[in-house]
This record gives sequence, C-alpha cells and structure tokens, in this order.
Amino acid sequence: LMFDFPAQREIETLYAPGGEVAGVIVREQQALSGSICVQAERISEELSKVKVVITNLTPWESGAPEVGQERNPREEPILRAFASTHTILSVDNGEFVSLIDPPAQYQEAVACCTNIGTWPVLVGQEGERSMLLSSPIILYDYPQIAPESPGDLFDGTEIDEILTLRIMTMTDDEKREMRAVDERARALLDRTEALTGEQLMNMHGTIRTLMARSQEPDPEVSKNG
Repeated sequence: LMFDFPAQREIETLYAPGGEVAGVIVREQQALSGSICVQAERISEELSKVKVVITNLTPWESGAPEVGQERNPREEPILRAFASTHTILSVDNGEFVSLIDPPAQYQEAVACCTNIGTWPVLVGQEGERSMLLSSPIILYDYPQIAPESPGDLFDGTEIDEILTLRIMTMTDDEKREMRAVDERARALLDRTEALTGEQLMNMHGTIRTLMARSQEPDPEVSKNG
C-alpha cells in the first residue's frame, strides 16, 4: 500500500495591538511518500505472527535552499523523516498477544519477534486484546494519562514533569515563538505557566501499588547483621 502527504505552506500575518503588521509566521510541510506492507505468518493452529513494515520512500535531493529558506543542513533530513510513526492494528474474531507479558505458551513465539524503532502494546480497556498500538515511545500495555496530570502536553504518553520543567526553562524569546505556533501551543504554554506548586509536586512521583513484605527474616541478612 502506497501513501503520500503533499507539501504544504501556510503564511499567517501577526498584528501588533495597534493593528500594524508585527511579523509573519511561515509553516511549511515537506512532501512525504512511503509504503506499508502487512504480512501474516501462521505459527500454529491458533497463532499467527503479523509483520508490518513501513518504508520512507520520500526522494532526497540535496541542494541549495531557496532564497529566504536558509536552514541548518541537519534540519533537512528531519523534515522528511518518519520520526513519529504510529501503527494501530485491530482484529475481529481474534485477539492480540501481549509482547510485554505473554502467556507461558506463547513466550517462545514472542521471543522471536523483532521490533525496530517501535514498541507494540495492547490498548483500550484493561483486559481487551482487540487493538494494538505500536509507537516510537516505550509504553506498557494499556497506557493512560495519570490522574495527576493537569492536561496533555503532546500525545498523552509523555513524562509530564520532565516536559513541564523544560517548558518552564524556556527563554522569553522561545516562549514568544511557541505562542506563535498555533492555538494548542499557546494553551499548553499558558497552562504550564499557571501551574501551582502543589500541581508540580503531584507530578514528582506517585506510588500506584504496594507489595506486602514477607514476615520471615532473610537468613543472610540476619547472619550478617
């Protein structure tokens, strides 16, 4: 299956409080093209191995940038990369096997699976096995936004404290650039700057479960004091 995303270019004029033009924002998206290949291999009567290969077929022509479009040469490949590719698989009349915590009878088959730059996990309600998300972000099965999070920062799978603190360390010039990106970026910045000390501390760490400690003393610990 082949797919294409056309190049796009948007220009937004920024106005000062008095109505005069203060600047222009240029949003540019390079043309992308690629392919998706899905294959299924029968492992046993009740088990199949699904293979998904996503290939970036975007042509690369290195050359001098247009006037007014000068960029760091290292940025050019990034504009044509599939850096945030997410794959969603769903199945009818069947179920997926967790690659993180597979049943004993499937552990050998799971050990033979190879994931390059992507981590497949079960998604949906706890216990459901009809949908799989494979993303470049390391997640556990059934990922969800923590209740302590005051709001999503990007895609709901990030570490809130790290990204929040990173936003708070931005310079005034960087914040002005962020506000100029779009409405969502402005809302994210405003929400981050309005966080209370209590909300920041809630992100720092939360114990989800506690395990009972055995009452029997460890003989090695007792012997060595």
